[in-house]
Amino acid sequence: DPALREEAFAFAAKKTKGLEILDAGLGSRYADLRKRSVDGLVKKHTAAAQALLVRALDDEDRDVRLAALDSLVDADARPALSAAIDSLYADVRLRSAKALARHGDPMALGPLVALATAPEPTEKEWQANWLKLAESALDGLGELGDPAALLDVIPMIGATIRRQAPLSG
Repeated sequence: DPALREEAFAFAAKKTKGLEILDAGLGSRYADLRKRSVDGLVKKHTAAAQALLVRALDDEDRDVRLAALDSLVDADARPALSAAIDSLYADVRLRSAKALARHGDPMALGPLVALATAPEPTEKEWQANWLKLAESALDGLGELGDPAALLDVIPMIGATIRRQAPLSG
């Protein structure tokens, strides 16, 4: 029962002022507890809490991952963001690369180009997500301002325009 888990977690967190309960919560099989742990870690503002937030970037639940990532982006935790650009999850790679791009960090180039030029999925249910990722990656490349991205992006844009243009007779 989620309400019972929340009550037990709140009681344990009140009894334990350290990070132990939040660390244990990150290991829970329940996404709501993992999210609650991330929310608690966000409030700590310590290096130890940030290290645990980095671990949450690999969570299978999107809400847990993005809550941890939002905190690291807000804290401008560049070492953590640099490590996150190699994540298995495209949403984490994108957000961390865009955060690094705002600072002109060349590490952002590769992941942003890869996301911007990823082939369009054939499955209709994945196309909207692919388009959002590609558009956001292009936005990040614009923020980065590295002309090296043009070598990969211009051919992709040209092919897209040709595919979308009406056939002339």
